[in-house]
Amino acid sequence: VVKQVGIYLARNPGCRVVVTGHSLGGAMESLFVYFMTSLDQFPFTNYALVTSGQLRTGNVEYADYMNFLDIPMNRVVARADIIPHLGPVSALGVFDLLTGKNCVHHGQEVWINGEEINFCSKTVYEDPNCSNSLGPLYTVLDHLQYFDADISACYLVEGWLDIDLVSVERFTRTSFLPLMPTVMRGILIGLVQGGYQCILPILDKECF
Repeated sequence: VVKQVGIYLARNPGCRVVVTGHSLGGAMESLFVYFMTSLDQFPFTNYALVTSGQLRTGNVEYADYMNFLDIPMNRVVARADIIPHLGPVSALGVFDLLTGKNCVHHGQEVWINGEEINFCSKTVYEDPNCSNSLGPLYTVLDHLQYFDADISACYLVEGWLDIDLVSVERFTRTSFLPLMPTVMRGILIGLVQGGYQCILPILDKECF
């Protein structure tokens, strides 16, 4: 990934690198930005992080580091999506928050609740007036649809029809999978890649 980002920056000097991902992909992109900045990869590069349905990725110390960075960070939450509320805090609650042991979010939450778009508070890790206000009425169904795109359908298209929406091989090596029926193999690849690819814009092939 670092190599590909380097190629992109060499071809597009001065451009901002916008990092995005859905669900576990959102957490992975958060870690990507962390490593790129903490290891000082590509100094003076402008980053932006936009995730959807991202689960809690780190503790208070991690969130503080990410919030300290001069990088636009937005994490989109759709309705009562349960996944952003995983990486749960313990029963100790406030005590864990003070000791930094529990998982919290970083960046500004953008809560899409029906036709309303709420830009939540930047002064707290998680705004109690946004998606947290729906607890415990969370549902995985809201995790499967973002920006009017049915991500669950993406899994099925890739799995059952055994096709690539962008190109699975560009993102991950699948040659390690054992011999299995084509449909089963397609489903496994689709579960890993389907949702992530469905929210990606169709980028210039030269970027990969």
